[in-house]
Amino acid sequence: VVARRVRSCRFAQSPVSMLPTLAVCASFLSPQLARPPAESRAAPQPRCSVALALTLGQQPRSAVELLQLAQQLLALEPTPLAVAQLTDAIEYPRPAAIDDAGGVMPRLADALKRQRRAWLLVALLREDRDKYVETVSFLKIPRDELPNRQGVPLRACDPDPRRRDSGSGEPLVEGLNAEGLVPDCALEDVPMGENPLEAVLLETTRNIYAGETGVSRNSERSIRGLIDEMRRFMLSAEGVAASSQQEVLVRTLRTLMTPVLPPFYRIFMGGLVPRHDPGDLRVGADPKWLADGVQWVRARLPFGRSYLEPGRQLGPWFYAPALTAVVAPYAFGFLVGPASLNRRADGEVGGLVVEKCKFLQESSCKGMCLNSCKLPAQQLFSELGLPLRVSPNFETQECQWSFGEAAPPPDEDPTWPKGCVVGCTSREAMRELSGGGPAVRACE
Repeated sequence: VVARRVRSCRFAQSPVSMLPTLAVCASFLSPQLARPPAESRAAPQPRCSVALALTLGQQPRSAVELLQLAQQLLALEPTPLAVAQLTDAIEYPRPAAIDDAGGVMPRLADALKRQRRAWLLVALLREDRDKYVETVSFLKIPRDELPNRQGVPLRACDPDPRRRDSGSGEPLVEGLNAEGLVPDCALEDVPMGENPLEAVLLETTRNIYAGETGVSRNSERSIRGLIDEMRRFMLSAEGVAASSQQEVLVRTLRTLMTPVLPPFYRIFMGGLVPRHDPGDLRVGADPKWLADGVQWVRARLPFGRSYLEPGRQLGPWFYAPALTAVVAPYAFGFLVGPASLNRRADGEVGGLVVEKCKFLQESSCKGMCLNSCKLPAQQLFSELGLPLRVSPNFETQECQWSFGEAAPPPDEDPTWPKGCVVGCTSREAMRELSGGGPAVRACE
């Protein structure tokens, strides 16, 4: 049926441009042909509309035609077929209908199509994440236009430069090679540095870390110096335990936030009522004057006093994930590198993606990623009243931060690989330190 409709149309563009749409059509038609007629009538599937695809690909030449295009876009449903048709229209506009490819109308039409595709992808992500990942994995959609990249493999259309030794084609089982190791990043390293403010924050962090661990400072002033200090602590008798590495990082981050910021973040983001504990000596613990002040207000309320019981959590507030995601790149960019806002894995706001984590790039150690970044960051924000899930992608060295999303333990997280990274520089040292045992997960 699809073939007859395609042959009956006179395409202004090459038939190759319709391959993604036809592939999605086939994925919908195949289950239909295999089902009994009664079931097919009871649950009809979306049909491939070649006429709609041609309409979307036609560029408007007037405001009226632009309005008609907008109406067509609003009529699209959040299905893989609609996303494929819209992607065809963006990538392969009909040349015969374009009088001025660089004019205002074609540019407005392109912006409308991309905006509508973004909303369709978000709706598809919310409805069925597996279907979303499957759809964007084979369509030619720029990676920076995806609302969420978690679980999306590196595709042929992604322009990032590949490493020369990354295309070995070695078969993987559950993301691991024959030796039980995670392949190295497939992309070339990206030069990274710090602006003057980031350099100050990095130097401050290293001073705090050195004071917490007693490790001598490395003379190198970049992130590599901090990573060397973290690795030496990990290989020391005091830091060989994963819990020791995590706790020292959490203490460092608390000190970096100063005693002032955490109590107010817990109130205005986490929705936690201040509670003073004389035995809580952590930096950033609720001060007595703040807890007493809230209770003074509570005692004078005519009603609703139960809501201000010390330690009760009323949040996190609805705006906390999105607002934290906006601020986080400026607060932690000196450690992880540039990041941009996106959606969480469930399609909601509150996500950001680190384009290429410089901590992971320079360390190439999954254990350090886990114990000196992922778990400490998740624990810190849990203390602040806002759940956080950090999900690194070792193939691309991207890292998804999802504020407001609870994180499962690493051994229960299907996205967390179970082996060490091939190029890990800590594996052999950790194996020697552990008495020559298996080194696959020694760093963890």
